[in-house]
Amino acid sequence: MALAAMLGGSLGVVGGLAAGARYFSTTKATETYKELDISADHDDSVQIPDMEGRPVPASASDVLPWTPEWTKWPDYERIPVVQAVNIDLIDLGTYPLKFGGVKAYETVAEEGMLEVPVQWGSNARVRVSARLGFGGYCVDIPVEVRDIQLKARARITLKPLVETIPCLGAVNISLLEVPTVDLALSVINSLDLMAIPGLNLAVNFGLKMALGTMLIYPNSMTFDIMEGGGIPPPPQGMLSIKVLRAHGLGSSGVGKIDPFVELTVRTGRVKRTETVHNNTHPEWNEELQFIVDDPDTQAISVVVKDDDVLSDTITGVAQIPLADADFILDPKSIVPVTVDLIRPERAGLGKFVGGGQGGIAKVGKSVGKAGLSGGQKIANVATFGKLGGKSEKKDSGGKEAYKVPKADRGTVFLEMQYHPFKAAGKAAAANEPGAQKANMTLGMSKKMLTHDHKGVLTITLIRCVDLEDNAEGQVDPFVELELDDPVVANNEIHTSPIIMNEPSPRWNVKYDYIMISATSTVTATVYDKQGFFDGIMSLPKTLLGKKPEGKKRLGFIKIDVADVVENRHLLDTWPLMDSQQGEIEMKLEWMPLQLENI
Repeated sequence: MALAAMLGGSLGVVGGLAAGARYFSTTKATETYKELDISADHDDSVQIPDMEGRPVPASASDVLPWTPEWTKWPDYERIPVVQAVNIDLIDLGTYPLKFGGVKAYETVAEEGMLEVPVQWGSNARVRVSARLGFGGYCVDIPVEVRDIQLKARARITLKPLVETIPCLGAVNISLLEVPTVDLALSVINSLDLMAIPGLNLAVNFGLKMALGTMLIYPNSMTFDIMEGGGIPPPPQGMLSIKVLRAHGLGSSGVGKIDPFVELTVRTGRVKRTETVHNNTHPEWNEELQFIVDDPDTQAISVVVKDDDVLSDTITGVAQIPLADADFILDPKSIVPVTVDLIRPERAGLGKFVGGGQGGIAKVGKSVGKAGLSGGQKIANVATFGKLGGKSEKKDSGGKEAYKVPKADRGTVFLEMQYHPFKAAGKAAAANEPGAQKANMTLGMSKKMLTHDHKGVLTITLIRCVDLEDNAEGQVDPFVELELDDPVVANNEIHTSPIIMNEPSPRWNVKYDYIMISATSTVTATVYDKQGFFDGIMSLPKTLLGKKPEGKKRLGFIKIDVADVVENRHLLDTWPLMDSQQGEIEMKLEWMPLQLENI
């Protein structure tokens, strides 16, 4: 049965291609080129059709796309001398291209750099003949290139190396020096033009002039493997989300819950609120900032969890698409949003989640309260394809009142405010207030930086090596990243996932610090999570009224953000301070950004 299907399919494909070429082909090459043959110039039997004032017949319109430009446009002059150029021979010879080894460079960037010497002592032959016409006579002049000798040093850079398949953004090729080229150029059989004194030097000088602006280092040619060369487009804006409160949260077990909210816009960049204990109607009033790369494709993930001892339990989830959202269409306006939560099972998520891949982020509470203007809207939000509950606003004393819907797992009330960034590379106008301070480029000296220079700092926590273990010979490490911004009173802390019983843990997680000052400082502290036996050992402290610590500091490092700005990015391994052993490897990237004035 399978053999019959394969045979029938093969016959069908062959028959279809043959029929299509026979009945649907619009170009009849043989007839077309016969009418365009140059011999028609000297053939009196070929008559020029009288087409003036008449419609063009189908036979002529078929030929028209193939006719020379000088036959259709008076701006083109005919070249009567050169009638044709024929390629008579291409023979690459019997000697292959040889590589004189390969040298790999270690760089701090996420790239692979190779240096490859290339040599080719060939017996290749390429012969081209030009047909020249003089009156009624034609002369073929053969030109042959042979015995090509080539020596060059090429540098191949594979960058950037990315996490998504094919894991390579682009290939960059350059020559470290002008290649050495020697060849034999024969005209009319054995006449070697390269034997003329000075011609060989002229050829090499021409190569240097031609390749100098194209391939000679630092110039290069880049071939994109992924769209945009694997470099993501610059972010479009900053989204401030204020988590106000929740109503009617469902308990994941017996009794009340200890809820907190996790929000995600960029994949893997999770931020969370504080935990409110024993409350199904909690209030947070915490403000979190997120980067928006593409509002047409991104969405806000809202997850409410119960803070349990062993593992956090998901109690309700929702998703808010950014496309055509009120707060995106009306930038800088504060838009209240009502989010209906559904069970994680209905959204295709597991119920129990203990420490996500991207870790958590804890942000200090926002100072001050954002007011609402009379013209602002209360947005209804689609949650996994279902419309959120209706909301209404009372204009009494400037306070908003929500009509709480009958939600599956409760309702969360948020306030959204979107701040677009200036276009990538767009600097502030010279007469714009603060333009000199706002215009910042990568590589600016530390001495020139001020508190007014702001941007986004992205930290990739890669790994730790050879951490100090405890008395039991075990260590359960995690890292806290704390930003000290001299402009902002509250510091933002990111906490990585805990990796159990691993002295050399690897995370590869990313965290964003948004619109921070370039004069800030980042402190990375490595901790060992307190285990069961550590808790037993701390019982005497508890009996004496001292609060036991749930973690032990293994070491720390401090990095000035100004160093990242000056060097564009940092990728390095730092030894831990206040520790006898252990190292931490991180990558820090800085992107200067300005908020759009609307």
